[in-house]
Parts: sequence; structure tokens; C-alpha cells
Amino acid sequence: MKFKNNVLDKLTQIEAIANRIQFQVNRGMDQEQTLESIENLKEHIEKTREIISLEQDDFAQQFAQ
Repeated sequence: MKFKNNVLDKLTQIEAIANRIQFQVNRGMDQEQTLESIENLKEHIEKTREIISLEQDDFAQQFAQ
């Protein structure tokens, strides 16, 4: 259950960043701020991937023993 909550929390953060990017684009805000938000989004996606890959490894180890 902890894994599921962690992933859902990360997805909520990713969604918030995506919404911020959409707002920045729609308002024609500074390109540098938008690019910074995109980099932030990429970092959060990578962190989520790490969580998922670690969980899969733990799951596989349970059944390998």
C-alpha cells in the first residue's frame, strides 16, 4: 500500500507541474520559466520511474527465494 501511495503522490506532483506548464504556455510567460518547469517535470518522472523499478525488483526478490 505504501508503494501505491508513493506513486500516486508522485503522479499528483507530475500533474501539478504539467498544469503549471500549460498555464505558462497559455499566458505566454517567460520561456526560461517554462523550460525550468519542463526540466522539473522530467526530474519528477525520473524519480517516479526509480520508485517503480525498485518496487519491481523487491517484488521479484520475494519470489526468487
